[in-house]
Amino acid sequence: MAAGPTREHCATLSMAAEPTREHCATPGMAAGPTQEQWIAECVARVITRLQQRRHAELVLSLSSLAREWSHGVPLRHARLRVTHTTPFFLHRLTAGVEEDAAMDALRQAWRYGMTVTLELDPADFGRLPVSGLARLPLRFCTGNGLAVHLLARRVAGYGDIVTLSPGYLVLARTVLLTALARDEVAKRGLQLYRQD
Repeated sequence: MAAGPTREHCATLSMAAEPTREHCATPGMAAGPTQEQWIAECVARVITRLQQRRHAELVLSLSSLAREWSHGVPLRHARLRVTHTTPFFLHRLTAGVEEDAAMDALRQAWRYGMTVTLELDPADFGRLPVSGLARLPLRFCTGNGLAVHLLARRVAGYGDIVTLSPGYLVLARTVLLTALARDEVAKRGLQLYRQD
């Protein structure tokens, strides 16, 4: 799992959300509002900004991720969705040995606690590094929004399937599904894909 935000990151987020006295100033400021009124207005503005961030998702293609990512993104968005990913990029991401600006952006998103979703093409399911991806703090979906679930453990039982939402279930080649798990896959409307 990615490390949590550092004290410096938390301070940055707090500073971005906290309006200054000038931001909170109102036409009546000159008339001398009480300290309590000023604090109440500032708190209300902070809450509004945090609520706006909570519902904000930034959608970027893999090719534009590095170019359009900035340190201000996590202060305004709680979720990041990356489209048009490639097996080549995903293998490099799971290997963790090569760095580039796109991977650095993903790691910054994790450090700030953003929910990161990667869009996958069903045509690439056979080439995904399922074991490596399943260990990362990521969600997956297709281009039309269907959930993609990855399983890499040796034996997958009922408990591994019962909480999954409808969509695709991609199994690494070594995974063994129990009979109960197979029944639950059918009940939950999951499209099963096993890697060769």
